[in-house]
Amino acid sequence: MKADEADKLLVESVESLQEYFTEHEIACAKLKQGFLKLTKAKLRLPEHALSEISYHEEFEASRVVALDSEGKWHLRDAAEAFDGKSDGSSLHHRRAGKNKEEEGPVNATGISARPSADTLLWFSSLPPSDLRQAQKQFASGLQALLVAAASAKKVQRSVDGVKGV
Repeated sequence: MKADEADKLLVESVESLQEYFTEHEIACAKLKQGFLKLTKAKLRLPEHALSEISYHEEFEASRVVALDSEGKWHLRDAAEAFDGKSDGSSLHHRRAGKNKEEEGPVNATGISARPSADTLLWFSSLPPSDLRQAQKQFASGLQALLVAAASAKKVQRSVDGVKGV
């Protein structure tokens, strides 16, 4: 009877390993597509449309991965994760000839409470479609990585169960 139980646990662990490999391949494919779309956008657009002056100097995550009290991974907004953890310093935007004091107050999302005096920033174009698609691919890749991490944890539990028998 003990051999049947060990065989059952071994089969379950192999199945969970196969599930993990499948989820890992899906996550890798989505991330590769994201990098492909990002490269496509960079090559397709003129040099001035996708450069360091088109976007902020530093990027902050809008979504973060968190481990809850039950040991499960889930996504949540970065603003929820970092509420109350700021040191009160204001953000500094790169603009020639302006100081932090001249810019006006900046809220938690990094958007100035006072509208910018530069009208070019008001009517600047939306991010190119390839960049938006790359963002979607990276977001779905992050979700797929969470699923793969859950599968990896399941594999680890199966291996521990086989070792225990």
